[in-house]
Amino acid sequence: MMNRILAASLLMASSLPAFALNPAEQKQVGHIIQLFKQNNAQAIAQSIQYPLNREAPLPAIQNAKEMQQRFAQVFDAQLKQDIAQSKLSQWDAVGWRGIMLDSGKVWMNDGKITAVNYSSQAEQQLKKQLIAQQKQNLHPSLRSFKAPVFSFSTQSFAVRIDELQNGQYRYASWKAGQAQSAKPALVLNKGTVQFDGSGGNHHYDFKSGSYSYTVERNIIGASETPEVNLTVKQAGKVILNQAGSLLTNAK
Repeated sequence: MMNRILAASLLMASSLPAFALNPAEQKQVGHIIQLFKQNNAQAIAQSIQYPLNREAPLPAIQNAKEMQQRFAQVFDAQLKQDIAQSKLSQWDAVGWRGIMLDSGKVWMNDGKITAVNYSSQAEQQLKKQLIAQQKQNLHPSLRSFKAPVFSFSTQSFAVRIDELQNGQYRYASWKAGQAQSAKPALVLNKGTVQFDGSGGNHHYDFKSGSYSYTVERNIIGASETPEVNLTVKQAGKVILNQAGSLLTNAK
């Protein structure tokens, strides 16, 4: 199971120009396959690039110790089998993006797993529990949504974006540092999402009269690239542009 953003990412990955693995890449992939055949959770945990992001509101896995604790959630019997029984022909090199299994189910780079675009039943169950907890902690006016997307903070604001039941997105903001249980200062509905190229970066657009709000989510970029960027325009003129950081435990 996967959310809308993940599904769109996989669809885009399936259209990327892919090439057969060179000998060095074959060796890297072969090593990972062997670790899964051996079900060597400890060695697999050491062969992952951290943080390993999971679907919101599941927290990212920060290190090998956390990975071992959550190993069965991420790599259930089905995914372990898919990797262990995979053939080299199922893995494709996609330039600087790395190597992908089955059009993006698993990604590798420099011999390490960089992304797992698969969500087990255990993760889905935990996700439901976390969403229920979030709803209880939110202001009552915000408790109706399909799935949380992410929350972030800038110098001036705390912002939460949710996917609604109609497939559109909602933007809610507070003053920086204010709890999400408080009444939001601004709520915008009818938001849309657009993908920026094939690397996973995407942005959300919201409108309110002559004002437009764009939230950029940067998955890849230079070391100085912020995780999120918020831009507000009035009649097409930029009146606010602030970098943001993801909030992993928004309250």
